[in-house]
Amino acid sequence: MNITIKNEHATVTCQTLGAELLSYKSSSGKEYMWQKDPAYWAKTSPVLFPYIGAVPQTVAIHGKSYDIPRHGFVKDADFDIEDRGDDYVVLRTGTTEFTSSVFPYDFSFSVTFRLLGAELCVTYSVTNKGSEEMPYLIGGHPAFFCPMEEGEHFTEYLLRFEDEDIEDLHLQYPMFDHDAILYENLTHRTVKLIHQCTEKGIRFDFPDYLSVAFWTPIKKDAPFLCIEPWCGGTMDQVPNTNLLEKKYVQCLPAGTSKDYLFSFQPC
Repeated sequence: MNITIKNEHATVTCQTLGAELLSYKSSSGKEYMWQKDPAYWAKTSPVLFPYIGAVPQTVAIHGKSYDIPRHGFVKDADFDIEDRGDDYVVLRTGTTEFTSSVFPYDFSFSVTFRLLGAELCVTYSVTNKGSEEMPYLIGGHPAFFCPMEEGEHFTEYLLRFEDEDIEDLHLQYPMFDHDAILYENLTHRTVKLIHQCTEKGIRFDFPDYLSVAFWTPIKKDAPFLCIEPWCGGTMDQVPNTNLLEKKYVQCLPAGTSKDYLFSFQPC
């Protein structure tokens, strides 16, 4: 089921399957989100929980092995509409027979999409409903058109960080030949994806995440870039599937909740 929220600045569409963000259109009708072409990538913005990355075999949790899928299972879950208004919607899922077989914790997971002016705020909220501490990884995976205008090229875009010691990253397809590029330990958790001449594009903020990855499919020259805020792991940790040994693993005490916000808007 698709759901649309809007205000005078933007119209946003998401779906209940996986709580996936499908579209962000400005008031002029300009689309910023990648539109699921299977020739390149058949997703737009999957939710990553309770694992991030590939799973060569199984994931170990306290010495036991579990068949957690790549990037977790929430991206394939059915969500219910918990609350909605003209400019926001709250979707929720939680423990099922399947999740219990691959992740031994009782949880609730909600995704809130809320428009504040032209800014879309996306909040992932995790609740530990069990009686013991719950470890997990969490992240977003939204894909944005790049280039964003007719006649432009991917290689004319750059990533600009607010940290003064981080240089602009001018995009080239070969830099993604070994998978995603990850940035850690940023003081200012803001990045802009902009054209090098016009400096138009999007501003992306990820205040509640400890790292951010950038990805486009290997050797496909795809016309989009994913900006992925993460709490969990680093690129050199992919072979290690012991959840408790993952860098930035989150450990939520029993009976508590935690929110994770990222947001973006045209700039």
